[in-house]
Amino acid sequence: MGQHRGESRARGISRGPLIVLGLVVVIAAGVVGWFQLRDRITDQGEAAAGACVEGESVLAVAADPDIAPQLQTLADHFTETAPVIRDQCVSVTVTAVASDTVRDALSAGPDGPWDAAALGPRPALWIPSSSHSVKQLSATGVISGEARPVATSPVVLAVRTAFANAPGTPAIDWKDLPSLQTGRDSLATLGLPGWGSLGMALPVGPGAESTETAVEAVAAAVTGSPTGPVTEEQARSAPVTSALTGLALGYEASSGTKPATTREALTALAEQGDPATSGIHAVAATEQQVYQALRAAPGADITTSMPKGPTPVADHPAAVLAGPSVDETQSRAAAQFAEFVRRPDQAQVLADAGFRVEGLARPDDTALAFPGFESTLVPADAAAAAELMQVIRNPITPRTSTVLLDVSSSMGEREGTATRLANTTAALAAHVDRSPDSSNLGLWEYSTTLDGSRPYTTVVATGPLSAGGFTEGTRRQALDARLAKATPATGSSTYTSLEAAYKSAVDGYSPGRTNSVLLVTDGANDDSVARADLLSAIAAASSTSKPVRIDVVTIGENSDLNTLQALADRTGGSLEKVASSDGAALPTAISKLLS
Repeated sequence: MGQHRGESRARGISRGPLIVLGLVVVIAAGVVGWFQLRDRITDQGEAAAGACVEGESVLAVAADPDIAPQLQTLADHFTETAPVIRDQCVSVTVTAVASDTVRDALSAGPDGPWDAAALGPRPALWIPSSSHSVKQLSATGVISGEARPVATSPVVLAVRTAFANAPGTPAIDWKDLPSLQTGRDSLATLGLPGWGSLGMALPVGPGAESTETAVEAVAAAVTGSPTGPVTEEQARSAPVTSALTGLALGYEASSGTKPATTREALTALAEQGDPATSGIHAVAATEQQVYQALRAAPGADITTSMPKGPTPVADHPAAVLAGPSVDETQSRAAAQFAEFVRRPDQAQVLADAGFRVEGLARPDDTALAFPGFESTLVPADAAAAAELMQVIRNPITPRTSTVLLDVSSSMGEREGTATRLANTTAALAAHVDRSPDSSNLGLWEYSTTLDGSRPYTTVVATGPLSAGGFTEGTRRQALDARLAKATPATGSSTYTSLEAAYKSAVDGYSPGRTNSVLLVTDGANDDSVARADLLSAIAAASSTSKPVRIDVVTIGENSDLNTLQALADRTGGSLEKVASSDGAALPTAISKLLS
C-alpha cells in the first residue's frame, strides 16, 4: 500500500556541516599546537642562552686613572644586568692605566706586543683621557670604528685663588704663558706684585697628558691658528720651538720640586705656602682633576683659570679596539658597554665625579665655577705631537756657538741619498730652526783656500738668531739660506781654521751662558800646522774668565781623532764620532752638542 508525501518519517543529518566543523576543530587544534611548540622552542632558546651555552666572556677595559673608578662602578652595574651576547655571558673588568702608556703600547698596531703584567689584560675597549691620544693612533689600524666621548672635562690652569682673582688674569691667552714663564712679562702685569715670573709645572711622566694638550694649545695660539690642529711643519717652526723652549726652560729654572705627573703637581701646588715664594703657580690639569684634588684636600687654596682661546678638552672617548684578541663577542660587548655608560641614569656616576655630561648637573659640593667655553682645540696628529713634546722634554738652552764646518772635497762623497755635506747642512739647519731666538749662533766654513790667503771664511757672524739686517731677513733665515748653498771645495785646513775660530769665540765671549765652537769634520788636517802647535795656540788663547769649549763631531774614520779629543778634553768640550752622515746619528750628535 503506498504512502503519501505528507506522512511523517525520520530524516538524516547532512554530512557537509559536520565535515566543515571537523576541519575547523582540526585547524584550531593545529594552530594552538603550533603556538605551544613555538613558545616551547623560544623558552628552550632563552633557557639555553641564559645558561651561556657558548661559555663566558670577560670584556677587558683599559681606562685612564681619572675615570677608571667610576667606570668600574658602571661595569659592576652592567654585569648585574646579566648581559648575554652571542650565547656568551659577559662581565666587565676595568684596569686603570695612564693614557699615554696605553697609547705607546698600542702604537705597535693590532698585532703588537702587550705587557699584561704591567698593563693588565689586553683590552677590547680603551677609554683614554682624550681624543688627543686616539688621534695619534689613527694610522695604526688598532682603533675599530669611531671613538665617541663618554664624558668631558676642559683642560684649565690649576692656580692659587690669588692668581685667579688677579685683575689681569682674565686676559691671559695660551700664547702668553711662555713669556710669563721666562719672566719677559712679570706676574706683576696681572696684578701680582712680588710674584716674579710664572712657575708653571710641566710634568711629562706617565699620566701627564694634560701637559701635552696644553702645550698644543700654546703652539696653536703662537702659530695664529688657535683652533688647531698644529701641523708637523708648524711644530718645527721657529716661533713655536722658541715659545716652547721658553716655557720648558722657565720651568727648569724655577725653584722647588719637579713633579712627574699631573696629580703630583696638583698636590705640590696645594701644599705650598706663600705663593709669592713658591716654585709652582700653575698646573695644566683637567677641571675634573682639580675637583678631585679639592675633594682629597678640603680647604686647599687652589681653583681653576681658563686661558682665552680654543680650549683643549679631555673627552674620554670609548675606543673599541681591533686585533686577534678581540673577537665578535668582545667587540659587541665593548660597544654595548659604552652605550650603557652614556645612558643618563648611569652617566650620573660620572657627573657626580666632576666630569661634564650633557644634560646632567654639576656637583654642588664645590666652589669651582665650571664655566662655559666657546670652542675646542682640535688635537694634533702623532708626528706633530711628538715634535712639540720633544722640545718640552729636551729644550735647547740659549748659548753662544760658532759652527766651524768642513767643506773639503771629501764632504762631497755620497752617503745614502745625498752627499755627506748635504746631510750635515740639513742636520744643522734643523737644529737652527729648533733653537730659541735668544741663542747666539754663527757659521764658518773652511777648506784649503776659501778667502784669498785664508782657508776659512765667516759665512754668518755669530749673534742672536732674531737679529735682522741680513739680505735674507734675520740671522736665523741667513743661516738657513747659507747652509743650503754650501758646496764642497778643496782640501782640509782644520788646524788653522779651528785656531782662528776659537780665538774669535773668546774675543766675542757672552757672559752667563755656554760658549763654544762646534767643529764638524770628516777627515784629517791637510795644512802644515803641527799638532803640538795647535794645542799650544789654543792653550794660549783660552781664558778662565771667558771659558769657550771646543766640541767636535767627526764623521767616519779620522786620523786626527786623538788631537781633536785632546782639544775637547782640555777646553771642557765633548767629541761625538759617527760612522756615517746618513741616518739619525749625525743630527743627534749635533743636537747633543748644541743643546
